[in-house]
Amino acid sequence: MKKFISAVLVAAMSAGMLAGCGGGQSSSATTTAAAGETAAADNGAGETAAAETTSASKVFILPINTNTVASITPYNVYGSDDLLIASAPAFDPLFVITKDGTRWYLADSLEQTADDGCHYQLKLKDGLTWHDGEPITVDDVIFTVEALQDPTNGGAIQYVSYNGKDIEVTKVDDLTADITLQEPYSAFETELGRMQIFPEHVFDGNTKIKDNVEALNKGIGSGPFKLKENNPGQSIVYERYDDYYRGKADLDQVVIRMMPDESAQEAALQSGELSMMRITNPTKLAKYKADENYTVYNIPEGRLNYLAFNYQSPLMKNIDARKAICLALNGEEIIQGAYGSEELAIVAKNFCSPENLYYNDEMEGYQQNIEEAKALAESSGLAGQTLHYIYNQQRPNMKETAQIVQQQLQQIGVNVEIEGMDGSAFFPHLFAAWISGSFTEDTSWDIASNGMDQMNADPATKLTSWTGDPLDKGFYVSDATNKLWTEASQALTTEEREEKYKELQVQMNEDYSMYPMANTNYVIVARKEFKGLDDIKRVPIFEDYLKITME
Repeated sequence: MKKFISAVLVAAMSAGMLAGCGGGQSSSATTTAAAGETAAADNGAGETAAAETTSASKVFILPINTNTVASITPYNVYGSDDLLIASAPAFDPLFVITKDGTRWYLADSLEQTADDGCHYQLKLKDGLTWHDGEPITVDDVIFTVEALQDPTNGGAIQYVSYNGKDIEVTKVDDLTADITLQEPYSAFETELGRMQIFPEHVFDGNTKIKDNVEALNKGIGSGPFKLKENNPGQSIVYERYDDYYRGKADLDQVVIRMMPDESAQEAALQSGELSMMRITNPTKLAKYKADENYTVYNIPEGRLNYLAFNYQSPLMKNIDARKAICLALNGEEIIQGAYGSEELAIVAKNFCSPENLYYNDEMEGYQQNIEEAKALAESSGLAGQTLHYIYNQQRPNMKETAQIVQQQLQQIGVNVEIEGMDGSAFFPHLFAAWISGSFTEDTSWDIASNGMDQMNADPATKLTSWTGDPLDKGFYVSDATNKLWTEASQALTTEEREEKYKELQVQMNEDYSMYPMANTNYVIVARKEFKGLDDIKRVPIFEDYLKITME
């Protein structure tokens, strides 16, 4: 096993070295010039883009791993880090709840007005304006909620609808609204807070916004930067909004570059065309930590990478087979072999992230026991079988993870064949049982590795990921687990929620419904002239652009 892990690390290091080495220029003039050259290359009207970009002295340029941002207005960003990053400079949330407290943005307060967990009152800050100068009012909040609830826009998401039941928002005055839930939901405050509202007047009050491409891409928002230029498939250029309610940003511009290729990102960072990029392997981590031209930042991602068991597979219906796999695996070896450093990921203990509220830090998680795993593999009929393992090859560290799992399961007489897939093919297999809203049979795979974002404080934000029919035909969900999900998500006091969620974390491990592998960190390298990138340790980056400065 140790020889195999070493081989994986050597391969990762070799790949990192092939990506190229080199120092970097650090002056703001060089950075802005590079930004201008990039904009010129990317944009059909290039010369204008270059001239406009180079006129700014403090430009922060960051990549996203996609070539497509269909809408600058963030109506369809739920669960997508890239789309959230793309709109963040221009659109503020109402507020943000984390385990460390609440940070208030557009909202001034949210108070419960009854003890039933179903009635709240929201107040906005006074004097807020959209980037076109129009006032931000409760009418915009109501419009946003109704647009997100409108099924023609893609279906309601959790901060406006829970368990298929829409919330209701009623205007009290221009800055105050009453909110009613049809039943208690512990994550309501977390979900509502991160909603980025959009302007009713830009859409003429029509909640059917999906096809209003012109209005969606005006990008008239509420944040510290306003849209200057949109180059579809290439870049989005934001400039400072000087009337921002929280004060002026230090940066003059923020440029979002659409650049899914990691090698291209690294070349652009070293040439000064990017200000930062993400690091996902130990070779690059060590390289940039040793380079005085850069600063490395480590931010807990709040993500769980896990091994899923396909409950449609006859082998995976047997709890002893699932238990055999969980006891055969060694989380520390997976972290060292697939990630290479605890700076990039730590061993996961349960379905929650340490960044969640109510995280059960008293749990040890699964402990490797090869002898017991062998016995269970024999008694369950798993020994001698070949499991088909699928993974998303577009996600970092997943290939290496699959290879280590393959080696570890060989120790208990279980063969594993590995198949990497693009996301477009992977997810219809992984979530076949419920992705279309109705049951679909798919026994083409047995186990799979996936990542689950947990960027919100309350575990109930993942309620729909682990409960309900037909989900339980795809992943195993026991009656006890279903009961605890409901009780925890509807608990009215913090004490009761903590008790139920901690019990739920233990119960899901006892179900052997999945194998928690890694809680990942979002590690970024930035050119040394930029400061404050980790003042708020939260993913998606960056929540507050006022924190970022350039020297």
